[in-house]
Amino acid sequence: ANDERLAVGMEMFQRPFQSALDRYGRGELPEEDFLKASEYLQRWGFAWSLYRPIVEFSRKNHVPIAALNVPRELTQRLAKVGHDGLTKEEKAQLGDIDFHVKAHRDHWFERLAKLHGKADIPQEQKERSYQVMAAWDGYMAASAAAFQKERNVRRMVILAGSGHIDRGFGIPTRIAKLTGGKVATVRIEVGAVAA
Repeated sequence: ANDERLAVGMEMFQRPFQSALDRYGRGELPEEDFLKASEYLQRWGFAWSLYRPIVEFSRKNHVPIAALNVPRELTQRLAKVGHDGLTKEEKAQLGDIDFHVKAHRDHWFERLAKLHGKADIPQEQKERSYQVMAAWDGYMAASAAAFQKERNVRRMVILAGSGHIDRGFGIPTRIAKLTGGKVATVRIEVGAVAA
C-alpha cells in the first residue's frame, strides 16, 4: 500500500521459469498448472505450503515476483567440472560471477564440505563446491538487479536461505554493488528468544 514499486524475489524459483510466475501473477494459470510450469516441486523440493502465502499475497496485491535462482542443470555442471570446464554457452548463461570475494571464500571454502558430511575431500572438489555457492549468490543478485531494472522496481524483498545472506557477503553485498542501492538483512531464527 505504501510502495507501488515493490517486488519480491524468491530463491525458490529458477530464473528460466520467470514466465510461469508472471502468468500466474496475472491470473492466466491455475495454481496446479503454475506449479507444473515452474517445475517447483522437482526443482525446489520443499513443501509448497511454506511459500504459498507469500506468492498468493503478492498475486492478490499485484506485487511482481522475481525468479532468482540459477538453473539446477548449471549448478550440477559447475559441481562436476568447475567453472573452467563449462562451455562458452554455459559461462554466458551463468554470467559474471565473482569467485574472489575474500570474506565469502574465507567463510565458505572449508565449511561447505563439512556441512555435507565430507570434511576430507580434495582441494579441487572443495573449489567446485565453493564455485557453486558463489554462483548461487552472484546469480541470484544479478537476477534481482536485472528484475529491478527491467520492471522499474524501487524496492525488493528477497527471500533466500540464511547461507545466502549471513554476514552480508552473499546476495546483499553483490546486489548492492550491481544496483548502487542499500541493503538490509533479516534472519528468522525458529525458536529464537528475543534479547
